[in-house]
Amino acid sequence: MFRKLLWIGIVGVAFASCAQIDSGEVGVKSTFGVIDRNELPPGLHFFIPGIQTIYIVPVYDLTLDFVSEESKEKGLDPIDALSKDGLPVVIEATVRYAMVPEQVAELMIDYGRPLPMTVERKLVIPTVRSEIRDAVSQYKTSEIYSMRENFSRLLKESLINALKKEGRIAVKDVYIRKIKFPKKFLEAIEKKQIAQQEAERMKYVLEKEKLEAERKKIEAQGIAEAQRIIARQLTNQYLTWKYLEVLKDFAESENNTIIVAPYDQKLTPLLNVK
Repeated sequence: MFRKLLWIGIVGVAFASCAQIDSGEVGVKSTFGVIDRNELPPGLHFFIPGIQTIYIVPVYDLTLDFVSEESKEKGLDPIDALSKDGLPVVIEATVRYAMVPEQVAELMIDYGRPLPMTVERKLVIPTVRSEIRDAVSQYKTSEIYSMRENFSRLLKESLINALKKEGRIAVKDVYIRKIKFPKKFLEAIEKKQIAQQEAERMKYVLEKEKLEAERKKIEAQGIAEAQRIIARQLTNQYLTWKYLEVLKDFAESENNTIIVAPYDQKLTPLLNVK
């Protein structure tokens, strides 16, 4: 029984004196509170309980969401900024970053623990806010509105350059999730779009009326030309013949119509033809 308890105690101590470091993590060992500058790679590592401590730190795929609803636990609110023309712009963003594995011990010495929280609070978050505000201040609100798709790329470049000075943080990506503009600005944009649509509509109407006027002009010219041609062919002989043809049709009709046509002494029908 004693031996069984002894083995259980030995196994318990062994488990209590080892730490499992997974892929994507590094370990930092401290002895009597002094940080060892040599990081521990993934795997099983032993330490002396009560004397040594191994801190396990995730280094890859670290994410900061500057969105109220999704980051309340970190206290990250959307970023308020002023554009070049002094209008308030609110940015909701997500920043993905990583810590250089070989520099984690140095980061813990400089920024404290627990990592990555201390690095985020003291370095990454202030840098992100500062760079976004600086980027927004470089452009007018209308420019930011028109370049929303390129804004993520510009912010990523500025954050990479800003954190290069630190050298131990690598920005993987920056997503601009939402840009909130002032209500009056959006109303002005909407009015402008409506005015442009109305202008396009009026342009179409005027073009249509112009084409219709051209059509009527061509039609009138055709009618006038036809009338001129007909007028040149209306001779006295033609009108007299046509008159007699009409009289003949009336005379041969089945009804009992009596037709009295004016005529001269030679019994030639009188026509007022000029």
